Amino acid sequence: MGESRVQLTSLLATHYLHPNLSEAHRFFTDFGFQVARRDEHKIYYRGFGEHPYIYIAEEVSTGPKRFVGAVWTVATNADLEVASKIPGATTVQPSTAPGNGNFVEMTDPNGIKITLVHGLELRSTLAEEKPDAIVLNSWEHKPRKGIFQRPQRGPSKVHKIGHYGLIMDGSKLPETMEWYLKLFNLVPTDILYDPNTEKDMMCFLHIDLGEQFSDHHSLFLHAAHGPMDYCTADHSSFEVDNFDSELAGHDHLEKKGWTQCWGVGRHMLGSQIFDYWFDASGFIVEHYSDGDVVNNQTKMTRQVATPANMATWGPNVSRAMLTGRIEDAEKFPVTGHGGARPAAVPTA
Repeated sequence: MGESRVQLTSLLATHYLHPNLSEAHRFFTDFGFQVARRDEHKIYYRGFGEHPYIYIAEEVSTGPKRFVGAVWTVATNADLEVASKIPGATTVQPSTAPGNGNFVEMTDPNGIKITLVHGLELRSTLAEEKPDAIVLNSWEHKPRKGIFQRPQRGPSKVHKIGHYGLIMDGSKLPETMEWYLKLFNLVPTDILYDPNTEKDMMCFLHIDLGEQFSDHHSLFLHAAHGPMDYCTADHSSFEVDNFDSELAGHDHLEKKGWTQCWGVGRHMLGSQIFDYWFDASGFIVEHYSDGDVVNNQTKMTRQVATPANMATWGPNVSRAMLTGRIEDAEKFPVTGHGGARPAAVPTA
């Protein structure tokens, strides 16, 4: 695979089609996004970090709501030239999205769009935009002396996108994994497999930056538990500044009447504290804090998929998280299969 692979540097954004952009905007304002640019039928959202946008909400007037794909940054313009030679890819073109730069588009084996960007103009984050670092007193060390902990009420302070996941028919997982690993500098961090068939069910992929650390996963690939004739996003996940902000945002979303999907808890793989919600269109989005980072010295694991792999603490995985259906929210939790979503119910 070597150096001929396109060298990704970060996940930039995910892109969804929404039937009601006004309602989508109402949710994402409560979720903690800030508008980077608003066009007639499209809104680019950002966090407080350096990326000029982290989520694209586009209004769809005909056809169903849909997950479109993801945007990634690459190391050099030469990487775009390499990508443009991949069958089905576009030529290198100038971008008109926030931050400009140049881009190449392609689709993965499931028809999910991949946009690669280089030359992006990063934001110069103003000091007043950056949240204050949280200082915690433990039983042994109490560095916060005479200073009180008063978290701000309101939406979570979203920093950046952390990862997204794709769910597909199990027969498509090996081909899809091979495609991503062959073309990009993505490598597995953890793999979960079905003990009955020995087949991989879920693969967490991180960007290989050598000795430099990157998020535990920027993409995960998930085999549905049963036949599935489409591929879509399982969810998109966004990092917030700290746990207090995450919980304050949880309360804010609850008070605003939005529907929770699953949480709050701490994942086993990736370690992040998670909080999943349904947006106004019924897509699943996640707030997270305190996630793991890995590098080329981190040993990959391959483990049996069990409920114990889902979380170290928190509520049992909800039925809504497994089906992807907002109508299943607030129903009794299930404790059986370790997270593979039934294929009969579309999530997008």
